[in-house]
Amino acid sequence: MMFRDLYSNLTAREQRALRWSAAATAAVLWLTTAWADPWLLLGVPVVAAAFFVYRAKYRNEPDDDDFDLY
Repeated sequence: MMFRDLYSNLTAREQRALRWSAAATAAVLWLTTAWADPWLLLGVPVVAAAFFVYRAKYRNEPDDDDFDLY
């Protein structure tokens, strides 16, 4: 709750700067980790792509325990 209040009190420019800096930090951490283990450089995007393909394939199927359908 505290972070949400802090974020909502920022101006639009400050919010944009915060989002870009968070994305840049994530990219730098990913690349530095991949420097130590190069398989991560390829593995993370492959796993993410596989997840999105799986999700797109099974997007509209009802769950087995979805009782609203009966």
